[in-house]
Amino acid sequence: MKCNSDAGHKELACVTTRLNLLQGTRMNIFLRKVRVALTPRSWPLKTRLTNGAIVFGRNRPGYGGRGVYVFRDGLEPELEHLEEFLPPGGVFLDVGGNTGIFTVKAAQFFRSHGGGVVVTYEPLPEMLAELDHNVAANGFDNVRLRSFCLGAQPGTAEFWFNFNRPASSSLVSRDPQAAHRSMLVLRLDDVYPLEQLGRLDYVKIDVEGAEVQVLAGAVETLRKFRPVIQLEIGICDAALNLPEYSAYQAPGGPNKLCIPNENSRSKTALRLGWRKIS
Repeated sequence: MKCNSDAGHKELACVTTRLNLLQGTRMNIFLRKVRVALTPRSWPLKTRLTNGAIVFGRNRPGYGGRGVYVFRDGLEPELEHLEEFLPPGGVFLDVGGNTGIFTVKAAQFFRSHGGGVVVTYEPLPEMLAELDHNVAANGFDNVRLRSFCLGAQPGTAEFWFNFNRPASSSLVSRDPQAAHRSMLVLRLDDVYPLEQLGRLDYVKIDVEGAEVQVLAGAVETLRKFRPVIQLEIGICDAALNLPEYSAYQAPGGPNKLCIPNENSRSKTALRLGWRKIS
């Protein structure tokens, strides 16, 4: 909404409208929190994102259903503004898909804008089942689900169920009491050519501290396609050792968005008020 600074009464009306919207948003968030508290833990939570995509998630902490239900697209700034960084007909890579909030929003965008493909990596069978349900619920035919870990070297590794929460599970152990199981690990550089897509526009990596390992196995792919790269930095701020990239962070956001300097979407990040951090 654009305020008219030349007319005092219009500016006052604009500010009042914004305050009312803010108060309404806060009330909606409060009411959804109440709904979560009152809903049986065995019931799924259904969320409709702003572009119409639907997400189902369990009503349990750490299972990826509660946060998006309460905050909707505002859960993360990068989710809220994702469509502004996606090109029609593009390819979106979701590394650490969880219930698929980024997956379904990107898939809905591509479906509405002439095509595009989402490739999602989610190693946990429990969460892969949630993902598959969400893809089917939306009727998507442009999502490819892959169930293995991405890492620095091919082989097997222990996958840790940190704090007994799927959303915290990782190749990195952060909980001395965590259960674990052996998982297949492959490099993105080895598996992405098998997709035969010919482009890569946006890569989201949220793997609970294992971002460094994913990047180490993706150097050739990232150098070739130079996509926008979203990295979760709450646990480990992984360095992106690629030339001519700049990193941006939304105020209070849990990620950094690394954009090639030649990509015009760096202007989008600045327009949104995101801070250039490197």
